[in-house]
Amino acid sequence: MVDVLLKFTKILKNGTTFYHFEGFENVDSRWELPCEYLSGPHFAAWNGVFLYSGGNKIKTLCPGNLISLSEYQELMEIIQVGKQRLKEIKHKMDN
Repeated sequence: MVDVLLKFTKILKNGTTFYHFEGFENVDSRWELPCEYLSGPHFAAWNGVFLYSGGNKIKTLCPGNLISLSEYQELMEIIQVGKQRLKEIKHKMDN
């Protein structure tokens, strides 16, 4: 699996940490991903927009968006869980 690359710049604004989203690379299009993967914690690309979900609501992230520290931490957790789930699903599909 190719490493997913998200580009952020950490910004301190009025004593609060935010992350400026600059873009992404190596993220599969949602149309190329198994439906089983999209039903839980996942991330995908669609028309230049980064999509992610903890399993409930799909959130979008466009280049130029600012997200809070807690949103950033949630996103990093979803990335780790999503990568592991996708690996397991693809392994199951190959067997």
